Amino acid sequence: MTTKLAHLVSRYGFVGALLASASVLPACGGEPVDFEENVGEGEQAIGATGTNNLPPFVVDSDPLKRSVTNSFGITSSTNPDPLPLCKGNTVTGTGCTMKPEWESWMAGDPTNRAPTMKGIAKCAVASGFTISTNDGAQTFEGQWELYPNWTTNRLTGEDKRERISSCLLSLLNGNNQELHICIIGPGGAPFSTPCGDSNTTLREGGFYGNLFAADPTAYVAGPDTADPVDSGRACFGSQGSYCCAENDTSCDHRIVLTGAILGSPDQNFANKRCNAELVDAGGGLRYCPSFHSTREPGRSYTNVFTTFVPPVE
Repeated sequence: MTTKLAHLVSRYGFVGALLASASVLPACGGEPVDFEENVGEGEQAIGATGTNNLPPFVVDSDPLKRSVTNSFGITSSTNPDPLPLCKGNTVTGTGCTMKPEWESWMAGDPTNRAPTMKGIAKCAVASGFTISTNDGAQTFEGQWELYPNWTTNRLTGEDKRERISSCLLSLLNGNNQELHICIIGPGGAPFSTPCGDSNTTLREGGFYGNLFAADPTAYVAGPDTADPVDSGRACFGSQGSYCCAENDTSCDHRIVLTGAILGSPDQNFANKRCNAELVDAGGGLRYCPSFHSTREPGRSYTNVFTTFVPPVE
């Protein structure tokens, strides 16, 4: 089980965005951009590396919404647990062939679902394990090995669907630049494993929701204390703004920018979105085990991830 949960995402991030004013950005996102990145630097650093797998515009398409996966036989009206990712009897130690239902799903909207499948593979299976389409034309390599059994079994339970959702949301990237992140959350190893790079110490943001639900949710919180309107690598980028304000129910984007992790100017401020004591994963890296949003009064999300990045130079 891999324990170094490192990845590359946009450098125009929760931290970097504090240097720019949200007022100069367009109100909505524009055309999709090429999200391939130069991974040369990352290959010499911690963990495995790869492409940024979840452009923000993808989330607006609701690729994993229950009605969508139902229509491809991945889920059903009576079973919300998604089918295995791999076709039976094709799984080896290094890869597998994608299950036909997933391949049909991907072909139904390749612009949005191919990046989603890249993110699914990165979150679910280990580096060195590759999920391939039946003709071998497309391959999706693993990264974090959170749910390797998903290759041969259904992803059973809402907790797993929420963790995969949180992992996918942590991959959001509005630009094509590089930044190492580490994700830590509750649930035991490998979710709560400390970051492998001792330099990855700056708590960046929180990611939570359920992209598999009948009415999908996708939330971003952070950073710790700054005004969240200026804080989103997942929300602001070269293509404009991709998020809705928490109180703007007329906004047609799926991703909601909630408050800060700990609030500002202190932990009792109204924009605090971590509703539990921070937990030390080791090395002084303290993560939030439970987030909420005013969009869902009384609802706490506990299958969540907090991201950490290197300090700003």
